[in-house]
Amino acid sequence: MTVNYDAMSLDELRRYVLAHREDLEAFHNYIDRSKAQGRMISINLNSDRWEEDLTARIQQIASTEDESN
Repeated sequence: MTVNYDAMSLDELRRYVLAHREDLEAFHNYIDRSKAQGRMISINLNSDRWEEDLTARIQQIASTEDESN
């Protein structure tokens, strides 16, 4: 079976990945698209402000998603 990951929205692809955890191609596609859309959060654990930075990034993403709905 061939799956067209590009035809799925990012949320649909996420649900697909969770239901088909053995599909590494889908997982890599999801990670790549998440990074491209700015939905991946990376933090520097060596920073004294990592918790504040993480909280700020989460709030930024949440407000962006609220605006698009």
